[in-house]
Amino acid sequence: MGALGKGRSFFPAGGEEVRELVVAGIAVDEESGGPVLLLRDPAEKDHFVPLRIGEAEAMSIVLGLRGEPTPRPLTHDLLLSVLTALEATLEEVSLDRLEEGICYASLHIRRPGGERVQVDARPSDSVALAIRSGSPILIEEEVYEELVQEIPGFMP
Repeated sequence: MGALGKGRSFFPAGGEEVRELVVAGIAVDEESGGPVLLLRDPAEKDHFVPLRIGEAEAMSIVLGLRGEPTPRPLTHDLLLSVLTALEATLEEVSLDRLEEGICYASLHIRRPGGERVQVDARPSDSVALAIRSGSPILIEEEVYEELVQEIPGFMP
């Protein structure tokens, strides 16, 4: 497990069970042909959390994973630069709820002086920012259980 490990709360008032996930890769949805972000718990070999994402977000995630620079900042690079300029840090991102089949995420930001704020975000944007900042990607256990799929032998 990563820095937090299973069962740790990302907000002191939380108390929810969480897992830390890593990016396993980007796959292509056989039906739609669109990109699917695959996240996984390193302790669960053949279990993945698939999230359908947009083409631009998929490209941003791939570039972030490769550490490839771009001639001009992409949106996710820009947002991270804004946080840095404001002396705020992205502590973690979380996939924290499902509503009508839609996964919602949050950015957990620490402001100068220590105040923590939570900002609503799309999962794809959250992951793209986490990759660039080195922040953990967390998921509520209940959300994980709803989304996880077993894909035996999958090699991203």
